[in-house]
Amino acid sequence: MTSERDPRTQGHDQIARLIAEAGPRPAPAAPLEQQVRTAVEQAWQQATAQRRLRRGARWVAAAAGLAALTAGLLWVSLHRRALPRAADATLVAVRGDVTVRARHEQRLIAAGTHLPAGTTVQTTSNGFVLMSVAADSMRLGPDSRLRIGPGGQVRLTAGRIYVETSEPARGAPPLIVKTPFGRVSHLGTQFQVQVNSASMAVSVRSGQVRVRDASGQEQHLTTGQEVEVLRGGQVQRRAVSPYGAQWAWVDALVPDLPIDGRPLSAFLDWYAHEMGLRLVLVGPGTAMAVRHTRLSGSIAGLTPSQALVAVMATTRFEYDTTVPGELRIRMPSPTSRGS
Repeated sequence: MTSERDPRTQGHDQIARLIAEAGPRPAPAAPLEQQVRTAVEQAWQQATAQRRLRRGARWVAAAAGLAALTAGLLWVSLHRRALPRAADATLVAVRGDVTVRARHEQRLIAAGTHLPAGTTVQTTSNGFVLMSVAADSMRLGPDSRLRIGPGGQVRLTAGRIYVETSEPARGAPPLIVKTPFGRVSHLGTQFQVQVNSASMAVSVRSGQVRVRDASGQEQHLTTGQEVEVLRGGQVQRRAVSPYGAQWAWVDALVPDLPIDGRPLSAFLDWYAHEMGLRLVLVGPGTAMAVRHTRLSGSIAGLTPSQALVAVMATTRFEYDTTVPGELRIRMPSPTSRGS
């Protein structure tokens, strides 16, 4: 026994089939999406007016509205395919000798240059690179070779990188660093990865990471921990300091911090963060005083250590970095002010 299907039901089935065949697509640009929404809304309003005027032909008006909606969906689908893919990485700054190659062709080295998947970045003994990968900041040290992969992945085959990340957004894949010895996944942290011909070492300055070696064995590291994976598969864990010589190369090229008009407290927090130190404000009233002290000028191009000297020279505060792991700030005593 057969029965005729309502044309409206058939129309809904056709739309469902078209949407299923189109599959998931990246979100369209805001102007494009707004244009489609406006067009569909106008078509729907026209169909509604027609239904009111000619109630005897309701299914014709509905079919016209559905046809307009279907056309809109197909139009969005086609234009989504044509949308340019977001860059996998972006070059922020370079110091020294650096080579950037994409598909065996050397690329222009300039701030803001997009680095798509397949790009290789290589430094010499005096080269440093600062880049962003997805929403994370990455620094490439001397004598290093890094290949940009798709979707927030990179492959380090030589040298060292320093990564500063935030917690991954919901649904967003975390940054993954691949090496010949395994892979490192961040969980919101500051860490560095060093690779040579014999081993890979992962050091966590703050936060936590997950290390998976070539054999599939996983290591979970937190602040102050380091793991070294040797070529033979041996794994060695040890404690690591968040400051000192091991991290010194990181300070050669840092993200710019605009200080003009900002409080001294913001600069001190930034310096302590960059150096892996704990900020200690000594004496009553010091915390309030540094919050109310406004800075002027710029520290662009300076290392954190150079910036500390330059900035503090313009204030009335004294600083002390001789205590291991601390940056100590105090207001000068009456004796020192009078001398």
